[in-house]
Amino acid sequence: MPIQIQEGKTPKGQRMMRSLVSGSVTLKDAQDMGAQLQPGQPYHQALVLCVVAKGTEYSPESRKYFGTMRGAFKCMATVVDSAVLRAMINFMHRLSGNAEDFRTFTSESEALAWLDSK
Repeated sequence: MPIQIQEGKTPKGQRMMRSLVSGSVTLKDAQDMGAQLQPGQPYHQALVLCVVAKGTEYSPESRKYFGTMRGAFKCMATVVDSAVLRAMINFMHRLSGNAEDFRTFTSESEALAWLDSK
């Protein structure tokens, strides 16, 4: 499964959704993740940490879907070491208006510190 969801906590003990992303992400994969963030679901309005593995690819449909998740999470930090993939993810979120509650990072410790500041 390209997106694995785990329960997590920030260093300050805040509850978060930890998402491990790898491989080829399809629309269904994106929708399955998004379903966890909907009202009444376990991670609605939660902090979200996404750790994206090198070589991960997003289908055009999944990229479009991720833009519809605005308002479903409190803040989302994405860790990605590929500059090209990081630029694509940033662009995807800017187009959707998620820029203020979304950031990309090169290290998990920086991402967790940002989430803890929210």
